[in-house]
Amino acid sequence: MKKSAKLVAFSAAVGLFLLATGAIATAKIDAAAKANQNLKEAKTDRIAEKRLAKAGYVFRLNKDARMSVHAHQVETLPKAEVRQLIDNQVLFKIDQVSSLRNGVQVHLVDQTAKHRGWVNIVSDLYNINSERQSLHQLIKAELKVMDNADIMKMKAAKKQMKKVTKIASHLRHKDKKIGKASVRELENWLTEIEYKNIPALLIGEYPRY
Repeated sequence: MKKSAKLVAFSAAVGLFLLATGAIATAKIDAAAKANQNLKEAKTDRIAEKRLAKAGYVFRLNKDARMSVHAHQVETLPKAEVRQLIDNQVLFKIDQVSSLRNGVQVHLVDQTAKHRGWVNIVSDLYNINSERQSLHQLIKAELKVMDNADIMKMKAAKKQMKKVTKIASHLRHKDKKIGKASVRELENWLTEIEYKNIPALLIGEYPRY
């Protein structure tokens, strides 16, 4: 290859490299700008935080959960770290709630305070009390209330709510306390149907797909 041809090829290669690195840099800047915009638009809900924190360390990560370092941002914790938390069935409590457009993320912290992160309230966690056989009838009835409300059958939802209250009144011991709290939270959810208001017991159960 002649010297002039080599120079042309080298210049072309340099041009492509600069173009590629420029595109990467622009993408990073755009991503950072979007993340900052998300932080500005996100809304913290203190009432929801206080309510869900009362449930205590009763939440576990689902098998496909992803944990983010910050709310509504793409940076996640290492998969291996999250997988270990899932496999070890680590218990978490919710101490922060953040809403952005139609999405709600909650901040989890474990009992040692060493493990923490943000997850999607709908897809990434569940309440271990939902596995109690003695609460299955209540949960099934509560979900029926929510299903009716979702399709704007409010009359049917309120009628079903009476059944929920009756079932909860027959619960005993620890179940009764959990049930009464869940009924109260469900009544609140009916007044403002939003993900941030999902009863603690039904996180991981609602919505049903």
